[in-house]
Amino acid sequence: MNILAIDTSGGVCTAAVLADNRLLSEVYMDGRRTHSETLGVMVDQCLKYAELTAENIDIYACAVGPGSFTGLRIGVGFIKGLAHVLQRPVLGVNTLDALARNAAGFDALVCPVIDARREEVYTAAFENGLLKSPYRALPLKNLLAELNGQRALFLGDAALKYRDKICSASAGFSVAHPGIALQRAGSVGLCAFDMYESGERQDVYSLEPFYLRETQAERVYAEKQGSAK
Repeated sequence: MNILAIDTSGGVCTAAVLADNRLLSEVYMDGRRTHSETLGVMVDQCLKYAELTAENIDIYACAVGPGSFTGLRIGVGFIKGLAHVLQRPVLGVNTLDALARNAAGFDALVCPVIDARREEVYTAAFENGLLKSPYRALPLKNLLAELNGQRALFLGDAALKYRDKICSASAGFSVAHPGIALQRAGSVGLCAFDMYESGERQDVYSLEPFYLRETQAERVYAEKQGSAK
């Protein structure tokens, strides 16, 4: 079973091709060009390196969030378009699940943290690959206070951004190496493989971004509606 996976949920753009749970190719870009400019080229490169075509792909997978609202819309729309044309199933992978997969084998709490601005983060806690807390958005200081006294590995763009604050909050806190700290499409593909093996299925009509909180447009609309009453 061939899987094409992408992750456009953060500042990096990444694509990968897998055969079952074996990574065949992966392309990663962290630059100034937008995801909409680079994604198609990266997918073409991944397919070329894996010696496959889009028609050879059995499942199309993407990170659905939480993360950048614009990035998520680009990635979800791209995968839905390909899957619709080729009549293939899709799978949406939670970005936090995929980030935690980067740290598979770590023998303590794994805590992915994605920058939600204003020193807030999207986060969840994982242990031995299992979700141990709800997906949520909260101030970073509140999260650090909750986990104080535990041994935890933090990864994600917020972990790199707030490295000093995290590491000084508790002796048991550490931040992942930059090589595994950010989103990887290979991990999205591995999560998608596990989901498929467990019987999960989606189609292009049910695949939607998982924002975790309101978009700015939704917040502005709600504020306007409230002030109009």
